[in-house]
Amino acid sequence: MNFFRSIKVRVWARFEIIVLAMLVFTYIFLIAMFPKFYEWMKTYEISEAFIEISSNWSSDDETYISTSMRDIIVKQASDKRMFIEIIYPNERTYIINRLGGKLSYELLSKTDFIKSVKNSESGIIYKTFRDEQENNFVLMMGSYIGGDKNSPNAYIFIFNYLQPIGTTVQIFTSQFFIVGLLIMILTIFISAFFSNKISGPIIRINNSAKSLSQGKFDAKIGKRDYMEIKQLAGTLSEASKEIAKSDDLRRELMSNISHDLRTPLTMIKAYAEMIRDISGDNPEKREKHLKVIIDETDRLSSLVTDILDLSKLQAGVAKLNIEEFNLSENVSGVVSRFEVIRYNEGITVDLQAEENIFISADISKIDQVVYNLINNAVTYVGEDKTVFVRLFRKENGIVRFEVEDHGEGISPENLPYIWDRYYKVSERSATHKRAKMGSGIGLSIVKSVLEQHGFKYGAESSLGKGSKFWFEAPEYSEDLPEEPKKHKHEMKITKKQ
Repeated sequence: MNFFRSIKVRVWARFEIIVLAMLVFTYIFLIAMFPKFYEWMKTYEISEAFIEISSNWSSDDETYISTSMRDIIVKQASDKRMFIEIIYPNERTYIINRLGGKLSYELLSKTDFIKSVKNSESGIIYKTFRDEQENNFVLMMGSYIGGDKNSPNAYIFIFNYLQPIGTTVQIFTSQFFIVGLLIMILTIFISAFFSNKISGPIIRINNSAKSLSQGKFDAKIGKRDYMEIKQLAGTLSEASKEIAKSDDLRRELMSNISHDLRTPLTMIKAYAEMIRDISGDNPEKREKHLKVIIDETDRLSSLVTDILDLSKLQAGVAKLNIEEFNLSENVSGVVSRFEVIRYNEGITVDLQAEENIFISADISKIDQVVYNLINNAVTYVGEDKTVFVRLFRKENGIVRFEVEDHGEGISPENLPYIWDRYYKVSERSATHKRAKMGSGIGLSIVKSVLEQHGFKYGAESSLGKGSKFWFEAPEYSEDLPEEPKKHKHEMKITKKQ
């Protein structure tokens, strides 16, 4: 049953139906209606002759046929092979016979014809009768010329043979069925060819698409044939590339998270065993070992929190609690949380912030953005071990937050992907100075939060000299409240000289 629902069969069937409908249409209008059409053509010829004669009728022809009128009548009778008779009221008759045979006119009643012309509403009558002598049908038109139908200058009768067309129709019918049969046989192969031509690319694309469900994301989908097929193939090719990219990112995420989970869990287990076996009775060592366990537990908790936050943001279930707050104070508070690394690792976070900058946003989400951007810079800090944090006002009521490091920077080919979910620049991951490894979702959280707020954001990087991450937001004003507008992130790359 599915076979009959396929594109190939349906295209073939519709092609055959169209051809069959055209043959039926041809038969009806060229064969079945041929006798009617032939009779209509003969009637049209008679009407043309009558119009030509009546339009050229003049006062010179009211008592006799002038030479010019005679020429017109002879020409019409000769060209169309008709019998034309003009009868004057005094019963004088003028006859032009070009039928090729002798019409049995004595069988017809002129008086009856004249009465019929007078009694007709239009003054024109048509009749068909059989000429027994010629064994043929004759089509006749009777009317008047000059004056009106009650007192005309003359009456005119035009006769035209209706040639026997029965044999002609039979020949046409036989030829039609032979030709129609050949056409149907031919179109079976032509329609099969075109149905394969149309369905073939779709079948190939479908087979390639099936490979995606089998995890073969690198399948190549050809772009051939019709424009729509090319567009579909192009769309599936792009989808295949994106799916492959997502699958690679997913694998990388699992690898990163597995590493991030395994390291603290290993350390927690190791130090717990050390407390059990070695330092359980030594308060100083026990305290030191417990501190490591607590730090690694915090690290695990932070990782899980990041994953949950990103899932909520990208699923659209995280709601914003918008309120006005002092961003200067909040940035200062977030920076203070990094004081511990000054003592532990000698890394300095240099804050340069203007005072009393207020914005309208979700406090906790913006704090998370500020923290992630600073933490990212601290993770990849340069040899100077300094991270620069700036908050200042720009023109037109816009405030700008920047975080800059002097680390290795980001290569041009990697910079466009730093905001992607799960993405981690491998060379940075391998060369950063801190032992703590990220999951690669910190900047994705930043991107999701800022886009949810409608804030403009971006990244600038000079390979070998460091990176700068920033976002901009409208400064809150009680006099001129302003709704945030949607912005896309911007990037600036400076290659290492």
